[in-house]
Amino acid sequence: MVLSACSSLWSHEDTLAMIAGPEKSNHGSFARKLALTGSMGAGKSTVLDLFDRAGWLTMDSDRVVRGLLERDRETQEELRVRWGNDVLLNNGSANRAEIGKIVFGDEAELKWLEALLHPKVRHCWMGLLEKSGDDPVIIEIPLLFEKNLQTYFDASICLSISLQVQLRRLAQRGVDEESARKRISRQFPTEIKVKRADRVLSNDGSVEFLKAQVRELIGQP
Repeated sequence: MVLSACSSLWSHEDTLAMIAGPEKSNHGSFARKLALTGSMGAGKSTVLDLFDRAGWLTMDSDRVVRGLLERDRETQEELRVRWGNDVLLNNGSANRAEIGKIVFGDEAELKWLEALLHPKVRHCWMGLLEKSGDDPVIIEIPLLFEKNLQTYFDASICLSISLQVQLRRLAQRGVDEESARKRISRQFPTEIKVKRADRVLSNDGSVEFLKAQVRELIGQP
């Protein structure tokens, strides 16, 4: 059930077995199985897109979660039993706004939701790691260090961003400062993530600056 919810979210998944992948970069084994992390609004999706364009297999864990909430009937039924019909829309998919109101105001409910979703998400990206063979792959995991998942990968990358820039970007998404600070506080501070990561990318600057860092990391001119 879980794999059916993930399969459409894997980059190039339908031809995965036939992908040879790009040549190894001069970073050696570092650049084969990577985990990408960073705080909210750090630009993880942008980095994934850059790797995808470079021919890497990618997975966005947040997108997997959205897929489970929108299409996985087992997950939706668990939500309905826990919180009632109001957390489902007329088409049966989860009402993410309503769920957000519940979990971000109640630590116990947030932990219950994580216990429901995280094993399914992990099953997805572990399946991709197993199927990828020698092809380079990068998987975005927001709570990589909080859940001690870095041991599954060759190396980890953290996106570094200042709080000021982070709050501004979240505001552009419609997240008010109070809500943003509350959500940010539920994760390790960026400083801790940076110290634990094998490589760090700075995203306080322009997209071109970020692109240059990614090109250097994967050994592209």
